[in-house]
Amino acid sequence: MAAEPVNVNEFQELARLALPKMYYDYFSGGAEDQHTLRENVEAFSRITFQPRILVDVSKIDMSTTVLGFNISSPIMVAPTAMHKLAHPEGEIATARVAAACNTIMVLSFMSTCIVEEVASSCNAIRFLQLYVFKRRDVSAQLVQRAERNGFKAIVLTADTPSLGRREADIKNRMGDLSIRRESRVLDKNCKKLVEKKVQVLKPKYLSKILSPRRCVI
Repeated sequence: MAAEPVNVNEFQELARLALPKMYYDYFSGGAEDQHTLRENVEAFSRITFQPRILVDVSKIDMSTTVLGFNISSPIMVAPTAMHKLAHPEGEIATARVAAACNTIMVLSFMSTCIVEEVASSCNAIRFLQLYVFKRRDVSAQLVQRAERNGFKAIVLTADTPSLGRREADIKNRMGDLSIRRESRVLDKNCKKLVEKKVQVLKPKYLSKILSPRRCVI
C-alpha cells in the first residue's frame, strides 16, 4: 500500500500484508461459516450519527463515562488474545496506547502478557476479561490478582461454554501454536495454580477449563 492508511479497512489490509497468514487468520476470522462475524460487521454499519442542525458545533466533546470512569470517546479496547503475535511488546503496547488515548483497556484472559506486566506498564484504566471456569477458585484467584494490580472491573464472557469451530485455525494448525510467557497457571491436569517461570500458552488450552454449565454459580 503506497499511501498512508486513512480508515480501519486499510489498516486491516496492512495487517494482512505484514503478518504471517496463520496470525492474520486468527485475528480476523470467526467460527464455522463466520455468519456471526458478518452479522456483527453489518450491525455496526447500521449505526449512524445524528446530525446537529443550526446549533453551535465549534466545540465538540465526545467524552463519556463507563462504570463511572471518564474516557475521551465511547470507544474501548476490547479483549482480544495474544497480541504478541502482532507486536513484540504485546498487550503492554496496547495498554500504553489506551492510556495515551484516555480510554479503557480490557485485558484478555488469553493475553500474552500477565496482569502484573500490564499494570506496571502505564496508568491506563484496566478491566480484566474472564470466562466461566469449571474451577471457581481459579476465577477467584484471577480476580484477586487483578484487584491487587489496580484493575477496576471484570468483563465476564458468559456465552462460551465451549470454543467455536474456527475452520481457518484448524487448517493453519493454530491450536498447536505455542506462546511463551511468565505466568501463574493451571497445572497440566487443570487442578491447581502453580508458579512457572515459562509457560506454554496454547489457544486450545482454553477448552480444557471452560465450564459447559455457563453461569450456574
